[in-house]
Amino acid sequence: MLVDAHCHLSYHCSATDEQLRSSHLRCVMSTNHNDWQALKKIKVDGVKKSFGIHPWYSHLFTLEHVDKRSHYEQVLEWKDQDDFNAIVEVLPDPMHLDTYIAKEYDSQSVTVIGEIGLDKLFRLPKNTGFYIEGGGPLSRIRVKMSHQVAVFTRFCQLARQCGKPVSVHGVKCHGLLYDVCRQELMPHDVKICLHSVTASLDTLQIWIKEYGRSTFFSLSKWINFKDSDEGKNLVKMLPLKCILTETDFPIDKCHNSELADQLDCICDQIDSALDNTVDVRQLVYTNFCRFIE
Repeated sequence: MLVDAHCHLSYHCSATDEQLRSSHLRCVMSTNHNDWQALKKIKVDGVKKSFGIHPWYSHLFTLEHVDKRSHYEQVLEWKDQDDFNAIVEVLPDPMHLDTYIAKEYDSQSVTVIGEIGLDKLFRLPKNTGFYIEGGGPLSRIRVKMSHQVAVFTRFCQLARQCGKPVSVHGVKCHGLLYDVCRQELMPHDVKICLHSVTASLDTLQIWIKEYGRSTFFSLSKWINFKDSDEGKNLVKMLPLKCILTETDFPIDKCHNSELADQLDCICDQIDSALDNTVDVRQLVYTNFCRFIE
């Protein structure tokens, strides 16, 4: 069976359960309060639900009880005051993170905590203030890393409290990401999946050495195998028991056949890197079962 260890729903998902059925196993992320409302209603065999806040939406949540403007003054960084004033106008009132978790988290239906993490490059779209299809050009405003870390840390704490694995996003801040995981997750043996990982091979060696079989790496066609040789070099240095496959695509916007083709392609690339010495599809399936158990 093919495994999509990290995929999504679109922000305005309206697909039915029947439309989301597939022949492969899926772990569907939630990245914000909106896609979670769609995901939590899905009742499809083979869909494992994830609960989290992506760093691109972290500024929409507060850990304090403050007014809207004060919140965004605290969590955003900007250089032009007019830019900040304009973005505050389009942004919604922030939601209190602990209130959101208390209301929405259901340990019985959630398999994984994710997508969570850190992103140093993300900038807020001008028209909406958060990522959404058609959100327009990007502003020069960013979410402070300190706030991203606070939100990420809160979900790490939830994961260890509830005994759930996590699916993690990291862009251009792999050292900080590792430090948070080392403090919040590793002492508690929480399993971690680094999705579409872009860290250097040296950094990944540290993860493997320090965290071993509890770290998983889900590989995607469009990131990890964009350059076939680089992708194969990555595969060769990863422990076999840590390899997963993913699309990172919105499953309600893509045909099942297209998504299956992506997963098949990744498996073929892994197979080639390993010189056809293992049954890659069985390996990935077994790894995924171990990740979510």
